[in-house]
Parts: sequence; structure tokens; C-alpha cells
Amino acid sequence: MYVQAIWGSWGEGRLNTIQYLEDQAARAERLARRITDTLTIEKLLAFADERRREIEVIAGKYRRA
Repeated sequence: MYVQAIWGSWGEGRLNTIQYLEDQAARAERLARRITDTLTIEKLLAFADERRREIEVIAGKYRRA
């Protein structure tokens, strides 16, 4: 009860996590479009892909719960 009062319901926590990961992925993709260093671009896009995979895992668990 105390934890819910501070952090909200568990579903909201998942949605906040998903939003955070989406923001991180979008930020990495925006940055990748603005720079010219190929290695950095590849790393940023890989980071964005990892965040999107995390979103899929979290969203999948949320649908099953």
C-alpha cells in the first residue's frame, strides 16, 4: 500500500518505463541523424534497437498479466 501511494499502481510504473525507453530510443535516433561519425551512428542506432526490444518485452509481459 505504501509503495503504491508513492509510485502509483504497478501498471503505471510499466507505462512510465515504456515511455522512458521510447524517449531514450527517439533521442538516440535523433542524435544519430545529426552526426557524421559512422561508428557513433551505429552505436546509437544499436542502443535505440535495444531500448525498443526492452519495450517489446515489457509490453508483452503487461499484456499477459
